[in-house]
Amino acid sequence: MINSISFYIHWPWCDYICNFCDFYKFKTDKNINYERIFNCYIRDFESLKPFTLNKKIISINIGGGSPSNIKNYILNKIISYIINNFKTSNSLEISIEANPNDITESKLKAYKKIGINRICIGVQSFDNDDLKFLGRKYRKRKAINSIFKASTYFKNIGIDLIYGVPGSNKEKFQKQLYYARELPIKHITLNEFNFQNKKSENFTELISFFRNNKKILECKKFSSYDLHNFSISGYQSVYNNAVLDMKDYLGIGPSAHGRIKKKDLIIKINNTSSLENWLNPSINSYNQKILNTKDRIKELLLLGLTKSKGVSINQIQKVTRNNFNKYIDQKKINILEKNKFLIFKKGRLVLTLKGLLVLNSIVSTILNYN
Repeated sequence: MINSISFYIHWPWCDYICNFCDFYKFKTDKNINYERIFNCYIRDFESLKPFTLNKKIISINIGGGSPSNIKNYILNKIISYIINNFKTSNSLEISIEANPNDITESKLKAYKKIGINRICIGVQSFDNDDLKFLGRKYRKRKAINSIFKASTYFKNIGIDLIYGVPGSNKEKFQKQLYYARELPIKHITLNEFNFQNKKSENFTELISFFRNNKKILECKKFSSYDLHNFSISGYQSVYNNAVLDMKDYLGIGPSAHGRIKKKDLIIKINNTSSLENWLNPSINSYNQKILNTKDRIKELLLLGLTKSKGVSINQIQKVTRNNFNKYIDQKKINILEKNKFLIFKKGRLVLTLKGLLVLNSIVSTILNYN
């Protein structure tokens, strides 16, 4: 039987460093050696090949960093290598993250030719004051133009938006949602701006904010499939779903990580976060960790409960080896259900919006570590 697997390819270089980003990244070196980098990616693929036996790739997600600054010929070589050396699904999703500044007619044509069929544009905001604060090198008009330009080549377009930018407010952000839902896009990801000394928010107001976001987007048939991701039917991110559904995925590139099921084991596979070590093509810089039962349950709950459809009781039973009560505190689940943090629905444990906003606390509460 052939199972599915997804690839995440991390490109850590950016032309400029934004002040809101906490991903693993570096400013692009003018003397960057693309051939050396390509060889290091190939080294990673070869190192991970044993984990892909009898598996079919269903998605390739290219993120960063700023992967839209990868030279087209290198990107083509990477995708061609995957196609020629691994089993791939006929409906393979190949997605790339792109900055509005990088989107040109020639680049879009090249992406199409390479086989990319999904593009996620890091708009972040349609408000010029927000963009200035975030350190973005474009303004609203450029962001909008990049979306319409991409829509002439791609049907599957997503955008990222950031809420909670200092100096802004929830009302201004939700005006952006009204605007975004009218654009030729199929997917919207809402990310929170992270900054130090953040004031604690009124929980009731936060629930109202997320509830209004949902209403605004649902009016135009954008459905939420987890707290932060909304899509038109049929356009959920294949890669996102694979990660949240505890499916196999592998990370290629510096600081990338993956997760593989092998018989009754779940193995976390992490690549080095040392760029110097990664750039030595003769070194296999991956390390592996087998998750114990408690960590497997915690991972399942943290990811599964993020989803709008929650996690199935059968899946929890399976990961606990039918020792549900040994690892899960049923009494605390009952209390949380009574207080409307979660519900049981069609054999699934589903968090309400109230519960989703305190996900980590919910998981810590119901896990039985005694």
